[in-house]
Amino acid sequence: MRSDFIELVEESDERYKCYVLKNTVQIFKQSIKDEDLKDVRIYISTTIQLDAIADVVESYLHWFTECEAVFRNYYENELCEQVHKDWFNEIEVYQVDITFNSKEDYGATIACGDNVLQGHIMIIDFDREHIQAIHLNG
Repeated sequence: MRSDFIELVEESDERYKCYVLKNTVQIFKQSIKDEDLKDVRIYISTTIQLDAIADVVESYLHWFTECEAVFRNYYENELCEQVHKDWFNEIEVYQVDITFNSKEDYGATIACGDNVLQGHIMIIDFDREHIQAIHLNG
C-alpha cells in the first residue's frame, strides 16, 4: 500500500505529511486518474507512520464510493433540494483533501459540482463518515 503514495514534500510541514496517489481512485462515482490525481491530497499527521494507517486510509477512500445514502439524505434534508435517481453518478469532483490526525480522528473536504445547484461549487466537510456541512461557493 505504501507504494501507492507519493509524498509531496513541498506541501508537507512539521504537522502533516502530504501525499497524492499513484493509481486511479474513485470519489463518489467519478474516477480520478492521471494528472487529476494531484487534486486528491491526503494529509497524515507526522506522529503516525504511513504503514500504520494505510488500511484506514484505504477503507476511507473506499467509503466515498458507497456514501450515496449519507450524501443524498444530508443534501435533501439540509439543502431542501430533491435529487433525481442518477444524481450521485453525475457529481463532478474538483478537489479532495483528506486529513488523518489518528486512526480515530480523520475527515475530508471535497469540492464538487452537480446538476441541481448549477453555477455553485459545493464544499463538503466530512468528519469520518458524517457530513458536517455543505458550503456553496458561487
